[in-house]
Amino acid sequence: MLKINTLRSKFLLSFILISLANIAISSFFILNMIHSTNNRMTQTNFVRWAKDFEAMVEPNFIYFNYMNLASQAEEILKENRKDFIMLFDSQDKEIIYKGPDWLQAEIARYKLDTDEHVREAVFDSQHYTLIALPVKVAASDTVWGRILFGRSNEENRAIISELRLFIVMVSAVLLTVFIIIIVIINKKLTQPIQLLKNGLEKISYGSFSHRIKINSHDEFSYLGSQFNEMAEKIESMMTEIESTHKELEKQVTSRTRELNESNKKLQIAMQELRDTQRHIIQSEKQKSLTAIVSGFAHEINNPLTGILGYVDLIAIREDASPYVKEKLSSIQKQAVRIKNIIDQLNQLNPDMEQVKMEISLSNLLEKLIKVIANRPENNDYTIVKNNFNEDITIRGNHFALWQVFEGIVENAIEAFRENNIHDGKIAIELKKSMDERQAIVDISDNGGGFKNLDKAFDPFYTTKNRTQKKGIGLTIAYNIIQEHQGNIVIKNNELNGATVSVYLKIAEKKFKNQNQAEEK
Repeated sequence: MLKINTLRSKFLLSFILISLANIAISSFFILNMIHSTNNRMTQTNFVRWAKDFEAMVEPNFIYFNYMNLASQAEEILKENRKDFIMLFDSQDKEIIYKGPDWLQAEIARYKLDTDEHVREAVFDSQHYTLIALPVKVAASDTVWGRILFGRSNEENRAIISELRLFIVMVSAVLLTVFIIIIVIINKKLTQPIQLLKNGLEKISYGSFSHRIKINSHDEFSYLGSQFNEMAEKIESMMTEIESTHKELEKQVTSRTRELNESNKKLQIAMQELRDTQRHIIQSEKQKSLTAIVSGFAHEINNPLTGILGYVDLIAIREDASPYVKEKLSSIQKQAVRIKNIIDQLNQLNPDMEQVKMEISLSNLLEKLIKVIANRPENNDYTIVKNNFNEDITIRGNHFALWQVFEGIVENAIEAFRENNIHDGKIAIELKKSMDERQAIVDISDNGGGFKNLDKAFDPFYTTKNRTQKKGIGLTIAYNIIQEHQGNIVIKNNELNGATVSVYLKIAEKKFKNQNQAEEK
């Protein structure tokens, strides 16, 4: 048994305590470094992922395409069932939530704060990383909506816990091995071991230029020379490794930046491709339906003209009785009604050429509002105009555009009457798109909204009384706007009504001479 006051026992106890402290401190710093590094990498990847998703869904926010927003959120969370995405409109009202059902009620009490800072939160004892981002178009301060992202930290916490347990176990094993080795070596080692110990400590702390000198002319002297040779090799190797590490870091950083840029470009191209595909499908569907309906209308029109002619011939006969003339008059009215329907069906032809000229859109809308508001049957309803100060000129057919806007306003008034709404209000707003290449006319009402937006432009689809409405008004309007190289978008608004947005190309300014036009 060793005495406590002997040099060997002091050396043994000191070395054990030093080894224990070294392992504990190293484990503590390793755990903290791993934990902090993991948090930084997780937050960095989380912020990049959140901003990439915000850039991807930006066009759908601008065009209020909530269906695509929902599908994109579901796709992004397909492999992360514990994460969630909550989308808000520009009024901070929730429009879409994708994530665990139990978590929605917890998040509802969370205050939305779009400061773009990552924060931690605990929902029902589960840890989450949160960030709230505003949806903005580049070079604009307009906020189209907000996105709240949440990512579960349970997996990272489990990994850290397992890693902590592993380090503790390895530390315990190493300490045990050290004690056994020290007990064995301590029987033979004397003063020269202290020099080797000091040299090893300095090497372990990174002082690779340190050398030791032992003049005992025995095995320790040889060990000292070998130690010095090893230190020289390590110093040379560490210098090369450090230089290689820095070069690799530069290459990895450069390659990562290139991959991120390529990924962003690919996402933008995919979104543009989806939008183009959806527009082509809608246009082709409309052309197919209108071509079929126009063909039927043409075939019906020929026999109908003959019927009207024979009715006129019979009606002018002097020997026709009053009863026959009365029935002929009824037949003639119904036939004329059919002919009017045929005339409207002929307007469904998307290839129909229209005479176009430069039109002041604000002037057209102001006249339309006056005409509709002055009708006695519309006295109970209010029509207001917004942002008509700027004169926006387009190139189009005045009669056709008048027919489109009048039909949209009359649809809103009919919705007021059918739903017994006595405080009906129609708001017409005129503005330019962000690139100032299109004029946008928003017509909003509080008449109950559309029940089936997907079929709004289908011919003969209507929720009105079939004896009064034929269901082709919006179809004709869609074709007219398409012929003007524009578009119509319909959505239900928060006023329990609908908003119809008409997009028309703004007329290009004329140049003073042909040379300037060619240069432009």
